[in-house]
Amino acid sequence: MSEEALREIASTLKELLRWSRFSGMQQLKNVLSQNLKNDTEMLVYELSDGSRGARDVAAATGVSHQTVLNYWKKWSKIGIAEPSSSFQGRYQRICSLEEVGLEVPVMPQRVSEAFRATEEARSETK
Repeated sequence: MSEEALREIASTLKELLRWSRFSGMQQLKNVLSQNLKNDTEMLVYELSDGSRGARDVAAATGVSHQTVLNYWKKWSKIGIAEPSSSFQGRYQRICSLEEVGLEVPVMPQRVSEAFRATEEARSETK
């Protein structure tokens, strides 16, 4: 196959990828909106980046450790979260809320302070 033909194929694939992402983002936004029913669920989802454990996310959002685990299990089944690629037993969202045009809720003040302290302690141990 000629180099020109390969460039044309690559260009076509890039265009297909661009349009696939565009249409997929709207569908993903709808799925997230339907499944993240309140600010707390949205915060748990947003903080589930694969680097934080369930206890860290729970402390940051004011829900129980078991609640975070239940969310992760549910979200994994519907495809909006997946096992962390870096840490066994943790889950990560497939994209941030902002990437699909959803607003990330503001953390309540009391939770925000506890989360900041946890994050600082975690960064000191690295």
